[in-house]
Formats: sequence, structure tokens, C-alpha cells
Amino acid sequence: MKVLAPGANVALANSDCTWNLETGRRSVFGEYGAVALLPVNEKRQPMGEPALLHQEQSWMAWSGGPENVGCSLQLSRLPAGSDRVLLLVYVFAAMGPVREMGSLHLQVDADIEHRVNLQDNGEAAIIIGEFYKRNEQWKFRALSEGSAYGLSAFGRKIGLEVDDRHPRRPSGGSGGGPRHESATGTAFVVGPGHVMTCAHVIEDMNVLHITSLEGRYKVEPVVVDRRNDIALLRVQGASPLRPLTFRDGEGCEPGDTVVVLGYPLASISGGGLQVTQGGISGLFGLHSDASLFQFTAPIQPGSSGSPLFDHGGAVIGMVTSTVPDGQNMNFAVKSALLLSFLQACRVDASRARVEKSYTTTEISRSAQASLWLVEASRE
Repeated sequence: MKVLAPGANVALANSDCTWNLETGRRSVFGEYGAVALLPVNEKRQPMGEPALLHQEQSWMAWSGGPENVGCSLQLSRLPAGSDRVLLLVYVFAAMGPVREMGSLHLQVDADIEHRVNLQDNGEAAIIIGEFYKRNEQWKFRALSEGSAYGLSAFGRKIGLEVDDRHPRRPSGGSGGGPRHESATGTAFVVGPGHVMTCAHVIEDMNVLHITSLEGRYKVEPVVVDRRNDIALLRVQGASPLRPLTFRDGEGCEPGDTVVVLGYPLASISGGGLQVTQGGISGLFGLHSDASLFQFTAPIQPGSSGSPLFDHGGAVIGMVTSTVPDGQNMNFAVKSALLLSFLQACRVDASRARVEKSYTTTEISRSAQASLWLVEASRE
């Protein structure tokens, strides 16, 4: 038996192989979570439809039950352009961490073994291996690569639409949370007639409004970048709005203080603007994602889309996600990416260099008129 550590690889006997996967908990597969196979190319671009436990593909067949999942894999029959298959374990609708599965024990062709201890894994999906072709030889590589936001969010990251909801409980959401009939978030003004928020706030919704003490207006999506979780919305019927100013010049550094303004938990907080403070704790997101940075200011559901301000009152990022039970492991899209997005949308964003420091109260008072509660629903 060849026991593989993460990153190690081994050649397969041929292109037809079998594998079996067990968890450390009973009755997990098909209830709490499931397994997915994603055919991709060398750059991890999708090359065909995924195989889910309730959705077989012509190049594979499932076996086993809730305690273990087996699969017969015909790698030679993968969709055209595919030279590898990612093997993922995920929690339905990203409703919890994979650590609830305890551990994973994978056997490939009965002579290759890979074990993953999930005890400290707070992410909602994990890639545990990949079958790939190199120099006309099929191989298997052991991995332990988590995705904090679940299978659907990982799919969007690589350009693939995949529904990670429970097949028998489709009311559960995809892409990191329950699928509701309505949702709330935060938006901020980036142009006289435009606001910006996170793409996941308005996902699957077709009736959108923004609300504040300034009034209530209907908005419509202009451009939605689901991969980077950015959405530009056009405001209908409002007088020209006052855009926030983005930071110009050098970016932020670890330890820099930040202020977050938004509308978390609007249904129970009265819908008022909330202010939290913290600091930049890292310049990368999970797995060295350079489009994000990590910060410690507390956030809650509804904070998505909130701007992060530096000590000069300029926007340096937009709240996008958090790691559950991660002790304020929160992430924001960097302003450089937001500005590039706005430039591509032909929105001339306001920029300024930091010349003076302001108190949190001063920043909140100055920005309040430019911050809006997003109310999204389905007809």
C-alpha cells in the first residue's frame, strides 16, 4: 500500500481506476455532505459538467452508501480538453465545516492510500486529490486544499456553475448559505447614479432596492463579476448621489487600522448603520488569494458589500466573506481590484491620497449619506 502525503503523486496502472472514500462519522454522505468530481484542464478551467452523488456522468459510476462512497472512473472518456479531475468533498449549501465529517480515508485501486484529518478544518469544501495526465501517463496526486465558501463558490471561482444544495432539500442555498426568498446586504455609492455591493448579495434575486435615511430606490444590475464577488448597480429615479473616495497611492499594510460601515442583521438591528473597528491582519486571502486581504473588524450577515475605510476616510476594500468560527478571519476585496472593475465599467471613481487622519466618528458622519441597505428578493 502506497501512503501519500498531501502533494505526493503516484502513477496509475491504467486510465480505468476505482476509488473508495470513507469518513470518520456515520451516515455523512448524502445527508450532511457529498462528493464531487470536476473535469478541468491544467489551468483548472472547467471542461465539462461535474459529477455529483445525485448526478452521474458518462465517464464514471458511483457505488457505496452513506458511510462510504465508491467510484469507477474512466479517465479516457473525460470531456474533450480535460487532462485532470478534481476530487472534492463538500457540505451541502456550505452550511457547516467539513470537520464535522471527522476524517477522510481514500483508497485508489486498492493500493494507494490518502488520509486527511479534518479536525481543524473550518472550511465548507476540500479538494482531497486530483487525477491528472502527464506525458501520456495518468497519475493521482494527494491534496488537502480547502474552500471556505463551499463548492458553488469554488465553482464560480473557476468559471463553473454548480449547485451544491441538497438534492432533496433544494430550498437550501448555494454558494455559501441558505437559499432564501430575500436577502440584505450593504452598498456604497461609486458614481452619481451607481452603487457597488457583493455579487452574492443579489444572487438569484430579481427585485432589488436600496434604502437609507435618504430614501428608498429601485436598482438594477449593470455588471456582475461573480468570480470576484463584485456587482455594480444602477439607481433608478434618485437625485445625483455622493460617491465615496477610494484611496490612491500605496496600499495598506498589516497592522493598519480599518473602519467598517454597513447594515448587518438589518432585520433585528432596526436597519441602522453599524460601525466596527479593527485592523489589517494579512495581505492575502485563503490560499494566497492576492485579490483579498484579511481584517479583524467584526462583521455579521448583511455586512457583505460594506466598504472598509482607512484612517483618512478613504475606501481600501469591500467586505466579501468570513470563515465561520475563525476568530474574526474576515476578508475584503482590495480597492485595486474594485477600481479596475469600475474602470472596465466606465465609472470614473473618486480617488485621493491620505493626507490627514480622522476619528471613527468623523469617518462615519462623512460617509453615512453614501451608504445604503440593499434589500433583495425574488418575485
